[in-house]
Amino acid sequence: MKRMANIDILPMACVGLILVLVMMIMAPLVMTHTQTQVDVPKAHTSEIKTEENLTITYTIEGQLLVNDIEILPEELGQVIAKELERDPYQLAIVRADKDVLHNDVLEILASMKKVGAKRIACATKRPKGD
Repeated sequence: MKRMANIDILPMACVGLILVLVMMIMAPLVMTHTQTQVDVPKAHTSEIKTEENLTITYTIEGQLLVNDIEILPEELGQVIAKELERDPYQLAIVRADKDVLHNDVLEILASMKKVGAKRIACATKRPKGD
């Protein structure tokens, strides 16, 4: 009777664990839409959980971007409705420059609510020293 050769799977398991760790570290960096530089207001907030979000960015120059893709203000409702068709409970984050008119941000929030966004948040950053 022949003996079977032992197969050492430890190196393969180590490679698999390293790949999982790399993915865990890279996922939050890849899944956020922050290509457009916006100076958001400072506030005491909790950290964001990593998930696929709908990000609406409004710059001081008046640019309106959805997931870092520039759109016209008239298209905002249609674009948000299309994005929310996939998942009506996805988090919609408004990133607006701190120097834009609050009325403009309120109009964005109102149009998001009008098309059925169920979870809406405004992006802020922590003040220095916290």
